[in-house]
Amino acid sequence: IQRDISIIEHIDTLLDALTDAKAKSNDDLLAKADIITWRGIITKILCTPYARREPWELRATRYNGSIFMEEQVTEQKKKHESESSDRQKLMSYWGYKFETLSTITTPPKKVEKQQLEERLMASANTNEQYCVVVKTKLGNHSLIMGAEVDCCLDEKPTDPKHKLSNYVELKTSRVIESSKNEYSFNRYKLLKFWAQSFLVGVPKIICGFRDDDGNLKQVEHYKTLQIPRIVREKPNTWDPNVCLSFANQVLDFIKSVVIKD
Repeated sequence: IQRDISIIEHIDTLLDALTDAKAKSNDDLLAKADIITWRGIITKILCTPYARREPWELRATRYNGSIFMEEQVTEQKKKHESESSDRQKLMSYWGYKFETLSTITTPPKKVEKQQLEERLMASANTNEQYCVVVKTKLGNHSLIMGAEVDCCLDEKPTDPKHKLSNYVELKTSRVIESSKNEYSFNRYKLLKFWAQSFLVGVPKIICGFRDDDGNLKQVEHYKTLQIPRIVREKPNTWDPNVCLSFANQVLDFIKSVVIKD
């Protein structure tokens, strides 16, 4: 069941979540931050120093002291998505299918065998999403971000300080068979894996490695905070400090030009 990617998604649902959270809290600053946006936008900014062929455009407005941002879809991105080949669409489906097979709606300790068997034939539904809202800091800036999270290893902890500790991102990649494959994975895939999970504090990533026919061959677990160590000594990869410094400077610039409330 495929989501219609032609429908532009604004930040309405994020604002709804903030409105609801504010109504349930006595903390007037709970829903206040310098920047309020989707995690995907900050991920794009974070990866830009090493992804120069992936342009992006943003819309931004200031209201009550906060800057609200959303993506302005570029013509290049529209063209790329409209020209996706059947092969590209199939590989995208494999990723969604991996998520479907890896997750279940019942906490693990309550799962019955029949549920696991039925899951094997379950359709991948890209309309279903579970999102969290996180308040954090990046450099000089406070951020509130809405972010889709794939799954939880167990029930969510009740302690507010550890609510993200069981969250997991699910990813897929082609099986690594050569040094060229390994370089590409370290240079491009691990950068995005790290940036996406680091921003909202998701501690673990599970990656399924598939062959060219979509068959799962291997599953690896990565701790988000340890990913930079994997590439640290490898030439021509990426440096997280460069990413964080660049993002901080971009947000400095945005705050300097979006000044009218």
